Amino acid sequence: MRFATEVYQEMRRVVGPDYPIGMKLNSADFQRGGFSADESIEVARALSSLGMDLIEISGGTYEAPAMTGRKAKDSTLAREAYFLEYCEQIRKVVKTPLLLTGGFRSLAGMEEALKSGACDVIGLARSLAVEPEFSNALLQYSGQGKSPVSVVHPLTTGVQALDQILPLEITWYTKQIHRMGAGLDPDPKLGVYRMAFETVFSMVASLAKSRN
Repeated sequence: MRFATEVYQEMRRVVGPDYPIGMKLNSADFQRGGFSADESIEVARALSSLGMDLIEISGGTYEAPAMTGRKAKDSTLAREAYFLEYCEQIRKVVKTPLLLTGGFRSLAGMEEALKSGACDVIGLARSLAVEPEFSNALLQYSGQGKSPVSVVHPLTTGVQALDQILPLEITWYTKQIHRMGAGLDPDPKLGVYRMAFETVFSMVASLAKSRN
């Protein structure tokens, strides 16, 4: 909390009182002995009291990627918002606008979260890594016909043990971002097995390099 608050205060000192500042905050890191939900709420309370303009709520780490929804309950997947319950808890103690990220796939799911009052803004991540215009499609929807739904879906090699070892939900979407960075379009049909091979090769190369 000290790190977060001091960084914010220094930023505020530099940019002045009218420049909007937001910060992403994990609901928890889902590691034993790590950053808990209760501690996260205290950090949010402190940031809000200092005048933070926006707090983004998400969760997970590379070691425990809760933001991918791989181990989420069926009820959580159905409502889409992975961290809605935590956002509801934070809403009770802060007045700062809250941006909720994680799990949103449909316009209906986003509207439901906003109507609940738990959050003020919806955040999109993986959806934009494969459909850069998805947010525009949502905003331009007129109410006629089927509303936009993200093409994001669980990635699997078909081998459970391999899925638990390889961070496909991270590396596959990272590859899409790299493609866009190189001026290419995302490739929604990018093969999972190809990505798994590239991931294993990269891990082995990194290990060999570190030993040298």
